[in-house]
Amino acid sequence: MSRLQFDTFFQKVTGNSPYAYQSRLAESDSGTTCNSQLINIPTGLGKTAAVVLAWLWNRVQIQNTAWPRRLVYCLPMRTVFNEETII
Repeated sequence: MSRLQFDTFFQKVTGNSPYAYQSRLAESDSGTTCNSQLINIPTGLGKTAAVVLAWLWNRVQIQNTAWPRRLVYCLPMRTVFNEETII
């Protein structure tokens, strides 16, 4: 698989072209293994899309068995709920 194909996949899903780090995270080929990585990117630059779409690309789209079957995405409680909206 080529980078162009991941870029096309990313653009179809999000409507935007991926940043270079998003493409590097997916590595865009079927030989890539899943490794833990620290992603230190400012707010609003697509960290969630980078992680989720890299996983979808590798595990679902190109069926790379070197990637885990499940994606666990954890968020701090304060980012999920606004204190004022909890009843």
